[in-house]
Order: sequence, then structure tokens, then C-alpha cells
Amino acid sequence: MDKVAFLSTIPPADTARINMLLDYTSVAAAMGYEVLVFLALDGVLLVKKEVFEKLNENTKKKFDDAVNLGGKFVACSAAVQGFGVKNFCKEDIEVWGAGSFYEYASDSKFVISL
Repeated sequence: MDKVAFLSTIPPADTARINMLLDYTSVAAAMGYEVLVFLALDGVLLVKKEVFEKLNENTKKKFDDAVNLGGKFVACSAAVQGFGVKNFCKEDIEVWGAGSFYEYASDSKFVISL
């Protein structure tokens, strides 16, 4: 299966861009790609439980749709530490270092930075 890797640093307050990321994730997953979204810098706040709960319902639904279609969300370990993220919005959020993301991205058909 071909892979798509997204690298996102979009803060949750930028709703339009977050929704675009979630839409792109859903489309790629629906097309049959294995999809991974690596959340670095401010992007990691999207999956911080306390922040996620404050998102509008449309954005939360888009996130759930992306996950239900097979999108995988991974938090950058440095960002998790830097922002003091202790609780994630979903149980299956993984924490990876940059090297693990590079390894995943190295054989992806598409690597998209948003």
C-alpha cells in the first residue's frame, strides 16, 4: 500500500488550516493510502486533550472522520515535552521522535508539509 506522510505545525487556533489538513487526511485515506500525520511544534496541541475539547464540533468531527478512515496521528516527542502534553484526545495517539518520522516518510509516495 502506498503511503502519504503529512508534517503539520498548524496550531489548533488556525481552524481553516486544521480543517484543510483533516480533509486532506480523509481524502488520502479514502483513496486507499496509508496516512500518517506527524504533529510537530504547535501542531501537537491539536491532540492535547484539554485543547481538543475546546475545538468546534465541526473540527472534532473531521478529526474523528479522518481517524475512522484510517488516518494515524503521531505526536512529535520534542513537542510533547516542550508543551507539557500529558493527556491525548484519543488513546491511540503515538509519540515518535523526528527520526522515526523521517524513516516513515523516506518511503512514502507523498510527503506534504502544512
